[in-house]
Amino acid sequence: MDTTPTREGLEQVLARLNAMDARLAAMAERQRRSDELFEEMTPILREVLGAASTRLEDLDKKGYFAFGRELLGVADRIVTGFGPEDVRQFGDAVVGILRTVRAVTRPRILEIASEASEVLEKADQTEPIGILGMVRATGDVDVQQGMAVMMQVMRHFGRAARAMREETGRDPAAERKARLASVLGPRKKKVLGTERPPEPRATRAVEHSAPLGAPASCATPSTKERTVAAVLDGVAFGADGHLIDAAAWTADLGAKLAAMQGVDLDEARWTVVRFARSDFEQTGVSPNIRRLTQGTRLATKEIYALFPKAPARTIAKIAGIPKPAGCI
Repeated sequence: MDTTPTREGLEQVLARLNAMDARLAAMAERQRRSDELFEEMTPILREVLGAASTRLEDLDKKGYFAFGRELLGVADRIVTGFGPEDVRQFGDAVVGILRTVRAVTRPRILEIASEASEVLEKADQTEPIGILGMVRATGDVDVQQGMAVMMQVMRHFGRAARAMREETGRDPAAERKARLASVLGPRKKKVLGTERPPEPRATRAVEHSAPLGAPASCATPSTKERTVAAVLDGVAFGADGHLIDAAAWTADLGAKLAAMQGVDLDEARWTVVRFARSDFEQTGVSPNIRRLTQGTRLATKEIYALFPKAPARTIAKIAGIPKPAGCI
């Protein structure tokens, strides 16, 4: 078989080679143009990247990125902790707040607010007034209107506070009682006719003052003979609940008497009881409230906080001394 290429075959091969050469030339031209473009853009890209890096560094120093991270955390808590209805209600509340802000930022309102701020700035130049001056000032129509507005505002604040308390289930009065109970221990239910103690507060450590003088003459106890009404652990008590013989008292007996009175004898209460016994042993007279406050440096309300019900008598019973006599 004759394999010698013909003229037509050679022309086809040459045509294909020429086409391939043309495509290679075009590809080379495109590569050259790309290289030239890259060379031209490299300095520009360097400038852009340098400026961007500097800007990003400045933003990082100012805390933008940290702020953004915190915002993402807030958004995550909002999404996981609140539903669409909560967000809608929040939006309605924001609209209401903006309306209120727009209402109070009207030119006339701002002018009045500016005048009020000037009054505050010159407060040191304002002459003080007394009760009569306040009464006369209530004759001013603007003062009357201001007082009416303040009452309305206070009423709305009270309603808001009550609504928040109802929604959260918190009772401030109950919380105060719980805190007081944690400090003073359980308290007995008050009986009608007993002394009403002032609002108690946390007590401070009891300190003895300098030696007191003699008790007031009107504090002299009764000298009537007392009859035995009950015997506890071999110790006689009178009808008034006090020991017949103060010398029969012991610390263990005092603890039992305190428990009977519903009193938890902590160190502060023990200190008051010890003072009462010491003062009785020195003077022969049971100390009343006034002398207890003088000797322990506690305020009257602090004595009541420690011993809420008839404190002078309660202390005397626990200390095993007679009923204190007071001045009228």
